[in-house]
Amino acid sequence: MTREAQPDGILLRGSPKDAQPAGNANAPDELQFRSFIENLPVLFYVVRPEPPYSPIYVSPAFVRFGYPIEDWLNIPEMWERVIYPDDRERVFATTTTSTVSGKEVDYEYRIVARDGSIHWVRDRGCLIRASDGSITCREGVILDITEQKRAEAELRNGEERFRNLVENASDIIYVHDLNGNYISINQAAERIFGYTRDEALAMNMAEITAPEHHDLIRSKLTKKLRGISKQTSYEVDCFRKDGTRITLEVNSSPIMIDGRPVAVQGIARDVTERKLGEEALRTSEQQYRDLFENANDLIYTQDLEGNFTSLNRAGELITGYSRKEATSMNIAQVVAPEYLEAARSMTAQKLNGSAPTAYELEIITKTGNRVSLELSTRLMLQNGVPVGVQGVARDITERRRAEEAIRASEQRYRQLGEGILHQIWTAEPEGRLDYVNGRMIEYFNRSSEEIIGDGWKESVHPDDLAECMQRWMHSLWTGEHYEVEFRLRHHDGTYRWHVSKATAGRNENGVITKWFGTNTDIHDQKSSEEKLNYYARHDSLTDLPNRAEFMNQLKISVERLKNSAASGFAVLFLDLDRFKIVNDSLGHVIGDKLLIAIAERLRSCIRPGDVVARLGGDEFTILLNRTGGIADVIRVAERVQSRLNDPFKLGNYEVFTTASVGIIMSDEVLREPEDFLRDADAAMYRAKESGKARYEVFDRQMHVRNLNQLQVETDLRHAVERNEFEVLYQPIVELQTNRITEFEALIRWRHPKHGLLGPSDFVGVAEETGLIVPMGKWILHEACRQIAAWQSKFTVPLAVSVNLSARQLMHPSLTGQIAGILEESGLSPTQLKLEVTESTVMEHSDRSLSVLSELDDLGVSLSTDDFGTGYSSLSYLQRFPFDRLKIDRSFIDKMDGDDRSRAIVKTILMLGENLGMGVVAEGIETERQLELLLSLGCRHGQGFFFARPLEAKRAEKLLEPLLKRPIALPAEFSTHASSLQLPVL
Repeated sequence: MTREAQPDGILLRGSPKDAQPAGNANAPDELQFRSFIENLPVLFYVVRPEPPYSPIYVSPAFVRFGYPIEDWLNIPEMWERVIYPDDRERVFATTTTSTVSGKEVDYEYRIVARDGSIHWVRDRGCLIRASDGSITCREGVILDITEQKRAEAELRNGEERFRNLVENASDIIYVHDLNGNYISINQAAERIFGYTRDEALAMNMAEITAPEHHDLIRSKLTKKLRGISKQTSYEVDCFRKDGTRITLEVNSSPIMIDGRPVAVQGIARDVTERKLGEEALRTSEQQYRDLFENANDLIYTQDLEGNFTSLNRAGELITGYSRKEATSMNIAQVVAPEYLEAARSMTAQKLNGSAPTAYELEIITKTGNRVSLELSTRLMLQNGVPVGVQGVARDITERRRAEEAIRASEQRYRQLGEGILHQIWTAEPEGRLDYVNGRMIEYFNRSSEEIIGDGWKESVHPDDLAECMQRWMHSLWTGEHYEVEFRLRHHDGTYRWHVSKATAGRNENGVITKWFGTNTDIHDQKSSEEKLNYYARHDSLTDLPNRAEFMNQLKISVERLKNSAASGFAVLFLDLDRFKIVNDSLGHVIGDKLLIAIAERLRSCIRPGDVVARLGGDEFTILLNRTGGIADVIRVAERVQSRLNDPFKLGNYEVFTTASVGIIMSDEVLREPEDFLRDADAAMYRAKESGKARYEVFDRQMHVRNLNQLQVETDLRHAVERNEFEVLYQPIVELQTNRITEFEALIRWRHPKHGLLGPSDFVGVAEETGLIVPMGKWILHEACRQIAAWQSKFTVPLAVSVNLSARQLMHPSLTGQIAGILEESGLSPTQLKLEVTESTVMEHSDRSLSVLSELDDLGVSLSTDDFGTGYSSLSYLQRFPFDRLKIDRSFIDKMDGDDRSRAIVKTILMLGENLGMGVVAEGIETERQLELLLSLGCRHGQGFFFARPLEAKRAEKLLEPLLKRPIALPAEFSTHASSLQLPVL
């Protein structure tokens, strides 16, 4: 909304004086307008059009917020001060948007009054424009809607309370249509009937009511629908979902719309317990009447002078006086003279406020006989004033009969106790046995007189007696349940485990009168538990302690060391060398027999108090307690290795094995048991890396090395994710012509912190963790892709050599991966040469033969790397499909000064020629080495003499000259570039 203002500006101002400027002809109209505005029940305002929207005029009604009008007109930021903080940003943003769009605003927000109270207001405002269209101000009207908001909140709360009331009501609240189909139910209905709400709303009331009550329900419904009754109340039986029967008290009325019933609403209360209680009460009342009428106890009343006022039938029978005779007599005529004073004293005590008490006295019957009574009396009050005494007296004769019955019952109990399989006993409150059944007598083969009292203690195992008696005395003192396990000596002299249990029998006053106990033979169960516990702590194959038991024993040694520096110990970690070969070649049966035999030998090597355990597989540990120095421990390790070096005769096989041993000594450094095992394991792995069949003693440097390896592993995993690896290419040269025939692809790691790392820094960890598999796949893919790209660019036939690790060779999908890589890169299988070491092949010979045969069938060329440093077996060369041998650099390096190395190289070259296999010399670094290799007939080689491993871009420079034109290696590739030309073949 836009309005035009007067040329002179805004007419309304904050004070009446401002409203009548001199010479203004419109002043009367303005006063009339002001009067109209200021008498409105709303709040009118005019503000500047830009933030903070300082007031120009506010109507007097603004004082309701407690701020003086002067504050509104003189404080530019007044709106920021009074608008509720949570609403301020929204209000100003909406107002600013209105200013930009020119549209009216209509919003609700809160104002904080001067006294801190909160007022809800509705604000409707618009822009005021001058005749030229410019905005001069903003005006608006504010309504205080606090009460409306409060009423709305109350309405919502009321509805919520009503909803919660219905849902949380303990009674069923329901609505059904005129046919009895349920329309709504509350949670109580779900709880009481057991049906979910969805199930109930799909049901008719006839499905849950008892059939015999259907007519009643129809009758009540008809009365409501015909207007005979606006509301009906009745009780009806229903069935829960589980079939149990319940009784409901129903109060229902019709729901009317336009004078017609459309549904029925009702409240139903589960009165099942009440009905049962009422029935029980009626039964109880009837029983009470029967009891009163047929009571054996004498019931009477008397006045305060001792005159009888009533007597029941039992009283007539006991005293011999009729009711009429008795009511004309005084107690002095019935009570034996020696008890009369006591009887009168008891009445006097009650008049003085004493509580009801029981006491005994004797009466003289009409026939002159004395009868002993147990009497209980209380005062009778009328309007709070004592008017007499009511008493109940029991004939002691009946009690004696009851006691006799108890004795008879006890006898029956004893007979029952004799017939069951458990040992039954009873004891006096102070704990002395006073009865044992025949099973106990039979077990001990002693008379009951020898067992009762304290005689049973002689049969308890001496080691168990203290705890047995301690728990027994505790139960006697506290009255708590008694239970203990102990061994009892059988009459044949053996001890058997029993569990003894006893509970206290108490009288009506809670005083213990007897202990009732049993002894149950649990010897077989105990034996089974001990066996299970033993098997849980020992290896089932070797019967040695297992890992859990070893760690328990190690924990004990660690705790002992904390208390005594003289309790030093050592841990030996043993791992059998090449045990897998025994298992794979001779089978698991022989492997298990070997493990059993090794366990026996290890037992023979330790002292009593030491522990030898099998951790699992082919790993064993030894805990040497209270050791001397490191020399003593080393002697034990050497003794163990010596014993294991002796052959094992297993059936028709003679098996040899060795073990790598890691040793850690306890010292002043506090460690957890797990730390000792970890460090001994680390030392064992150092022994394996150093050649196996030896021992290594753990030192702190090993721990540091392990931590470093762990960090390498962590960084390596990130490196795989971040593609931090690079491939370098080293040319393989035809030595006679100096032509490049292929490249060997070598992996490097561009570490973000340590720079470019060689394989020795990370390949071992990658192999151990399995990361070598994705790394190997990547380098295969990258090398094939690069060689294929060079062939396409330079039209030069090239091959590439890639090393395969043991993990890769054993991977089940290796052949498929390589076939896929060759297909994707377009490289011919004959141009890919895979290199594996002798040790890798022989460690997994059967699996290696299978995989290498698959690769050979694929057309891939296979090379044995580092030939001469491993098995160097002719049968191995004959068995596996190798196409080429690579002479290890260690022989090439010593050729110039070592005749034997030169002879070995010559032999390998002759072997390759005779077997029809190619030979490549690795590690050529000097011209003299090249000359010697040429003189021996070596055709191919690689090494720093020709070029170092190069990045792809730098290696590509070797291929840039035209085909078959000699290319000179730049100095950056080789220090011998001036004397060597490398043509590309």
